[in-house]
Amino acid sequence: MWWLVVVKWDKKQMLPTFDYTITILNKLKATHSTTKLDVWKKTVLHNCFFSTQAIRNISGSTVSVGSNFICRIPKNEEYRPYNEWMQDLEGFTFSTGDYIVKGEVVEDIITPNNIRSVIEKYKPNAFEIRFFKDNTGTVEFLEHYHLEGV
Repeated sequence: MWWLVVVKWDKKQMLPTFDYTITILNKLKATHSTTKLDVWKKTVLHNCFFSTQAIRNISGSTVSVGSNFICRIPKNEEYRPYNEWMQDLEGFTFSTGDYIVKGEVVEDIITPNNIRSVIEKYKPNAFEIRFFKDNTGTVEFLEHYHLEGV
């Protein structure tokens, strides 16, 4: 018996699995802000990869379960390292403490007062970035940014 699977692939996508919209919530740290408060910036990107994986930990008779998230974003000319991005907040960056949300965040204004409630609203499809790797400078059609978090 043979099965035929047809996958629709938009040529603008890196791979067929890069079909999610994500929202990046970048934090300008209070120490770099003129207001001395954290400043948040929202950026929406399309054609990204998003995955959730269950993580289990067993200690004696106690089992705890959590989630590990992986997000891959195709190379983008708007990406800037944090030290450049913090000068004018143009484009986007990736830093530990930033958030990734699967889908589009509808809130226009993100502040230090509402960031936690915004993230809670979008859970379980939101995570804090704990790991970032720049996988650009490789094979052109595979260039991407790799993010992981909890």
